[in-house]
Amino acid sequence: MLRSTSTSGRVAIAFAVATVTLELTAGLMYSAATGFSTLLTVEPSKLLASGAAGASLIHWGSLIDMLGYLSMAPVVIYLRDRYASARYVDLFAAAGLAVVVIGSIGAAAMATAAPALISDYVGANAAHKQALLPAFATLYRVVVLGLWQTLEAFPLTVWLLGSASAVRREGPRSVFVILLVLGVVIGALAVYRLITTS
Repeated sequence: MLRSTSTSGRVAIAFAVATVTLELTAGLMYSAATGFSTLLTVEPSKLLASGAAGASLIHWGSLIDMLGYLSMAPVVIYLRDRYASARYVDLFAAAGLAVVVIGSIGAAAMATAAPALISDYVGANAAHKQALLPAFATLYRVVVLGLWQTLEAFPLTVWLLGSASAVRREGPRSVFVILLVLGVVIGALAVYRLITTS
């Protein structure tokens, strides 16, 4: 029994490392497509005009991002099973799995739609470019601002802080601190995004 728990823990750690690595890689690729210009958002017109290199970075970055979200699911399930006696653990796990679904849907949408629009923009005439801009801006705002930076951030905060409360009673202090700090930071960013979105 102890051996099985230890293996599950190692698998969960491996998936947690994979999630962080993939998400950082995807973020770096997105940032490279925009010329490393801003931290949270970029003007959609700048991303649309990023050319073939930008289209490729967004395509592969989004696929990597999707894998990062999917890699989070085993971590959510492990924490739910490991701290099954904690109050509201099922609610916290549901919030974590909601993040996986919301985030991966957004990443799949960006991987399939954004590169095509960017590629079309490269060879378009002035009138066609003007027509492409609102379509791309809508895609960007729905996925990046709506799904990733607003909708996803609230269940992610619930999962992180809820898991932190469960770990605080039964688990390692280092895991508790990591979950708590991430939960507070992401919660603050979610509230900031909600307040500043116009």
